[in-house]
Amino acid sequence: MTKPTITEPETGTEHTPDDYDTATSRVHLARERLLADPATAAAHEALAAEIETRLDAKQATLAEVRRAIGLTQIQMAEMLGMSQGDVSKLERRENLHLTTLCRFIEATGGRLRISATYGDTEIALQVGDLLAGDDEQELLDTD
Repeated sequence: MTKPTITEPETGTEHTPDDYDTATSRVHLARERLLADPATAAAHEALAAEIETRLDAKQATLAEVRRAIGLTQIQMAEMLGMSQGDVSKLERRENLHLTTLCRFIEATGGRLRISATYGDTEIALQVGDLLAGDDEQELLDTD
């Protein structure tokens, strides 16, 4: 049985680069607020070893990454400005916009990097570079 596909918002939805900059700063502020709580910060630090263990395998689902750093779906929803149910759907999606994936990874304290491999050569592509222009944004909208 295949997983259901969650469609992207209506094509009439337009986003500017400023919208993504604002979203990123909101994610950072929400993360700072959560980590200001001593219990949350302690749990975050206590799970650092588990994060390393899980990520040493170099493969993890979004849900595993979130759980490895000790965040609940409700906490992620607050940081991303969405509902807990939307976080659950996001974690199960097979296709994501790069900006959505980037926001999720940043909310968990990471930095999204994408690389292309040509034989023995690996080239790291910066997500910001991919989102820089209108032509690139149109390509991303076809995810």
